[in-house]
This record gives sequence, structure tokens and C-alpha cells, in this order.
Amino acid sequence: GTCSAATADPAKGRPRRGRPRSLQDCAWAMQYSAIGTRGGANQYGVGPGVGVVAACLATVLVFGALSGGGSGAAKSKAVSAAALPSIIEAAEFQDISDGFFTNAAVTKSFAWSAPAMSLQAAADAAFPNGKGWTSITFSEGAGGAWTLQAVIDWVQKELLDGESPFESHGGNVPLPYTAPDAQDGKFDTPRDQLEPGQYVTYSRRQVCYIVAQSLIGAKTMGYENGLERFMHKSVYGKCTAAAGDFGRAWWTMLAACAADPNLASGGQGPLLMAAKARETPDVEEVREAAKAVTLADAGLRACFFDDGADDSDVLPDSRVPREACRQPTKDRPGDDFMSGALKGQAVQDISAMFLGGYIYGNACGLGGGQDERLMVYYPEVSALTFFLSEAGPDGTYGPPQLRQPAWILGARRMRIGLDGTCLHEQLFEMDPDVPLTSDLVEVPFGGGRYSMSGSKPFLAFMTENQGFLGWPETQVDLHLARTNKNPKQREVSPDSKYGFDKQVRAWYRAVALTSYDEAVQPVLRALVTSVGVGPWGAGLWWGDSQLSWLASWIGHAVAARTWGQDLPLDYYLYAAFTENPGNQCLMHAKSRCRACAAKCAESAAGAQGVYWLPGEAFMRAGNPDPCALVGDECGEVGFESVLEAYSQQNAAELWADIEALLAGATSLPVMSSVFDLLKSRPASTISH
Repeated sequence: GTCSAATADPAKGRPRRGRPRSLQDCAWAMQYSAIGTRGGANQYGVGPGVGVVAACLATVLVFGALSGGGSGAAKSKAVSAAALPSIIEAAEFQDISDGFFTNAAVTKSFAWSAPAMSLQAAADAAFPNGKGWTSITFSEGAGGAWTLQAVIDWVQKELLDGESPFESHGGNVPLPYTAPDAQDGKFDTPRDQLEPGQYVTYSRRQVCYIVAQSLIGAKTMGYENGLERFMHKSVYGKCTAAAGDFGRAWWTMLAACAADPNLASGGQGPLLMAAKARETPDVEEVREAAKAVTLADAGLRACFFDDGADDSDVLPDSRVPREACRQPTKDRPGDDFMSGALKGQAVQDISAMFLGGYIYGNACGLGGGQDERLMVYYPEVSALTFFLSEAGPDGTYGPPQLRQPAWILGARRMRIGLDGTCLHEQLFEMDPDVPLTSDLVEVPFGGGRYSMSGSKPFLAFMTENQGFLGWPETQVDLHLARTNKNPKQREVSPDSKYGFDKQVRAWYRAVALTSYDEAVQPVLRALVTSVGVGPWGAGLWWGDSQLSWLASWIGHAVAARTWGQDLPLDYYLYAAFTENPGNQCLMHAKSRCRACAAKCAESAAGAQGVYWLPGEAFMRAGNPDPCALVGDECGEVGFESVLEAYSQQNAAELWADIEALLAGATSLPVMSSVFDLLKSRPASTISH
């Protein structure tokens, strides 16, 4: 469990966490380095002395050149990548046959502790006496009908008692290990294990193994991973995630592992990847890039999902493909961007600063907002989200969850019941059609080609408006915000951290291909065919749904150009999205908006439990209707009119028009919708 290329703090005489930043660091790295993580070789597959110095020098010189760190003299002597051919070559040809790979210059491997319980006890916690488990036959799997006992037996024999999927690491699990301690060392742990621009991959078998070990309470000694902590942390003394819906989802995942032909005979199976975006770009960099694209470059397609309006004549030639826009029925969920019906369509997770939202120590299963629910239905995502952080200790710093913006690639939805309304989430049935083989895509990576699931790329990132209403959020502010009438929603000042420009940048940073390491870019291009999104920015953070959509439209037009191929923006409109239900109706023109509002009230009647709202956000005292509005709040202009006016315009022009229209608006009462204001001023006349 020692570092393969640690850096050290000479003043304290011990290894220092974080990226080496000087040649002195490299000298200490040589002194404190271990023999390595691969039986006499470090993570680059070369000997300890060469590997430590090479990795350290590469990090100091390359990162120094890129970041401009150090004195002016140091900057003038920065070594180019071309001057380091042997180092780069060693990294490029690293053996990743076992599934683990990262571009972090330092890795560290951790042994597992003894388990705290048996597999049988762990299964009983999620399915007491087998209750809730139904034998499942996977349509693409082997082994016939999988009983719970059969899954337990497979996990014990094939995963835990068989050869470790981390055998090439001595049975220990490796992790990236360059992230510095949080807030410049104020806390003793990093936020997570990935620095901006870093990535890590594990095989499907390795992720199954990590989940199985964590379910039985085995810990990674020396690294207090968030997954084991989350699974067994008591929630108000009532339950744990491992014994709740999360546990049932992870056991479904293990059943899929058992049936997976790719894992037969010890096979590692396809790769999964977590990749974090690079550092936040300057707003002016994004604004300048917007001058070179039109809004048509966003490739916007719409899905009107159970919104109650007659939308047959709205954007008839710009619709999301039918298989990803099937309406729900009385008894079953529909197919939308959250359910994973369209292969290659990424699901946009409206995350907090960390993936998964506020579930750590607060939830055992279904509930909360979109972000929280996705973690249950996509157990591979929740596994990596928590395993890749040890932020803590609890009560001091955390939560131990991967920070955004980040992609999780190769994950799949495992259960049935999910769509954006969450009206049918209590079905929560195991999905016999979980793709095991049919969704595999061959991707170029690390100098080779590997298989990854392309069924549902997962992209999590936040808007930059959390807390803009102030705290505590008052009833007056919430009621105005839920009807797009709060002046604070119209902040466009470049000096504000909540400004419109920050929302455009947030979308651009998360989606732009160039935000990710060069090794990740061809993987993304091979897997991702579009990005699906709902009311990003206008859910439980109470942004204006019209402005939030405009920010995503502009940001996506700029970001899509970086891909070198089409990347449509699939926008979903709901009458009753699980967050801030009814607010998206304001995207419609008046007549459709009113029909949408009526549909929200109809859908939510008797189903208020699927919508999480603070008490102050309910619009009528004593009325449990969670919907945001009635027809009187609807504007004249719908989003299709804005599309018609601006789709062929320069993205920077719409951006400038919005900022010009709303300058100083935060001090004025809201009299007209943003769409109405834009329609009253012909495109680009303001900025010109």
C-alpha cells in the first residue's frame, strides 16, 4: 500500500500528497518510492528507479509547461513533450489487459480487509429471507434463471474465492493518487481521486468485485473509500443503503455479472471509465468561440414527454428518435433520456458539486431529485462515484463522492421503472434485457482497442446557480422562481458567480470534447451520439427554465463543434418532471402552456410522493399539489418561436442579446417572460 512515485515534503520529512511540482520533489520521490505496483515495475511498466524519476520529471516538466507555473526563467526553459519521447511512449504502451489504467502519474494500491459479514448476510439485508427477489433470466446471458442463492454462489466462487481480477496488482486494488488534499491542505483527504483532466478505467469484472467486497463490509486498508462507507452508513438509525433500494440494485448488478458471457472463465469483460473535465476555462474564451458557430450547430431535437400539449406541429423535423421518446402509460414508464432507450444518447445528470446529490447518510434508496434517483438505477455509476473518493472524515469534510463535471462510460441501467416523471419508480423491477453483449462498442484507447458498453454514456455536471436565492430560501422567493418571475433569476452581470455567462460556460466545459484528456476523446467520439437533457438549471435550484434552456443551447452549439461530428442536443419537455414539476410548461406558448399545466395537475394527483419539494415551495398553503403554476402565468411566446428566430444566427449574438435585454433586471419586477422579450426584438438588432 505504498506510493509508486510519491512526492515528499522536505520540511516534514515524509511523503506529500499531490502532483510533484519541482525537481526537489523528484529527488524526494526517488527516496520515498516503493518498488512499484506491478511486481518490480511501476505503473508505466518500467523499473522502479527509472519509472519514479521518469514519471516525476514528466509531471514537473509537462505540467509546468502547460500551467505556466514557476518563475519567468523556469517558464522560458519549459521542456516540450517532444523532448520526452521515452516517457510518453512508456505511458502509451502500458499494459491494461487487466482493465486498470489511469493518466495519473502516481498510483497506489490497497489491500482488502477481512469482511464484516458473509455474502448470505449481505443478501439477506437487501432481501430478507429472499423477499423481493424474483428469479431472472437475462436475454443475453448464460446460466438460465438466476435465483438469489445462485448469484451468491457465483459471487463467492468466481469473484471472491477465484483469482482476483486485480491479480497483476498483487490482489490489491489500484487508484490514481495525485490529487492534493482539499482546500490547499485544510483537510486530510482530497475531494476525490481524480484531478481535473484525469481518468481511470476498470474492467466490468473489477467493478463487480469492488461492489461484492464492499457489500460484505471489506474495507480498502489505508484508503477509506466512500462506497463501503455509503453502503453501511446508518441513515437516521433506520436503514442503510446496502439494505435498501441501493443494495437491491447492486445485487441486480451482481446477477448481471454472473450471467455475463464476457466474464465467463475469469474474463475481465468490457471497460468502464470515469473521466473528469479539465480546469474551468475563462468565460471570454467561450464567448470568443461562440462567434464562430451558429445555433444550428447544436443540432437541437425535442421530445414532448407527457406534457399534455398538442405538439404535433411543433418542430416536426427536429424530434428525438421515437425509441427515445415513447410516452408512459398508466402502468409503465415511458422511454426518455433517463431510461436509456437510445443507444449512445448520453444522460445528463443534473448534479450537485458531486455526483449523486445529497444521498450520503441521507438516503437508502429511491427519493430525492433526478440526480439521486439515477444513482439507484445505474448501480455501476454509484459504485464508481463513491469508490473514487475517500473525502472525510464524516462530520468534518465530504461527502465521499466524485466531483463534477465527469463522464462515467460503460455503465448501464439495471432496473425498470425510471423516466423523468418518476411516476412509476416503485416498479423497480430487475430488467431481464440489461445489455450484456449487444451494446458493446470497440473503442480506441491506450494504443489498443477495447470493448465498452455504449448503451448509456453518463455525463454529470451542475449549473452555477446553486444558492442564488440566498439561504434560507423564502416562500416568496421560491414562489416567484417557480413561475420564472424572480428577478434574481435574471442575473447577467459578468461580476456575479451566478451570471448567465457562467451557465453557458458550465455547459460548454462539461460537453466540449477538448475538455477531456486526448486519450479519452476518441472513446467519447465512439460511444456518444447525442446528449439528452431535461430542465437543467431549473430543477431544485430554481433557475428560470427559459434562460436555462438558452444557456444549454448556446453552450452546446459551441461545444458540439469541438467533436468534429454531429452531437445533437436532445431536449425533453415535461409537464411534471420529478424536480420542480410544472415549471417547464413555461417553455410553451400560452395555449400549450395551459394544457401542460393542466396535465401536471392531473399527473401529480395522488402521486405527490414522487416529487421532493421543500414545504415553502408548494404554491398553495394546505394544498399538496406540487405543480408550479396555473395557466395565468403562461407567456405569449414558446421556445419554437425563439428557435425560428435565432437558429441560423451566430451563437454569440443570442448571448449578447440576452445580456443586453436583461442588464439591470435583477432590481426590477418581472413583467414579461424572457421569450416574450426576445421575440419583441428581432434577432441581433440589440447586439448590433
